[in-house]
Amino acid sequence: SFTREGRLVTLLAIGVGLAAVNTANNLLYLLLGWLLSFIVASGVLSEATMRGLTVTRRPPPRVFAGQPFLMEIAVANGKVKRASYSIEIEDLVGGAPLDKKCYFLKIPEAKSQRTSYRHTFVRRGLYTLTGYRLATKFPFALFRKSRDVEAKLEVLVYPARVPVPRPPPRAHTRGDAIADRLGGRGEFFGLRERRG
Repeated sequence: SFTREGRLVTLLAIGVGLAAVNTANNLLYLLLGWLLSFIVASGVLSEATMRGLTVTRRPPPRVFAGQPFLMEIAVANGKVKRASYSIEIEDLVGGAPLDKKCYFLKIPEAKSQRTSYRHTFVRRGLYTLTGYRLATKFPFALFRKSRDVEAKLEVLVYPARVPVPRPPPRAHTRGDAIADRLGGRGEFFGLRERRG
């Protein structure tokens, strides 16, 4: 898709082309060739920077409704001699992107980069991320080239956590040995030994 700068350069190229044809001016033809090569180079380089990238998404072990969580995105560059620049990645749900995206300025050759985005699922249930969108505006931001990749990822969202208030301390009768404080891990509050 065109960016604002891409539309301006394309309109400028069309105007210069019309002027060059009408006037037969060699300088205008030279300027037209430069603009067209600029556009072609943008398309070729953006396609080259998106090639050879492998994306891995990893949610946290537990996701709770109404609570923000971090989704980890890792991108591995499989190209041995060429780095990738200005890469955007966003998860898709039914073909529509989520409200968050990750941006990588540079992914070195034969290396990987990691980042994460924050998201919140309002309701509990099983959510399916159908895939992700890989996009770039490299090198001149004339076009935003994107590619949708189908890679299903299921995220199980648990019910919202509710804080449980601590029960108030009770008055002890004589002979009662009820604990008035929380025990260690695996112990229960207010338990007493069985009496025969």
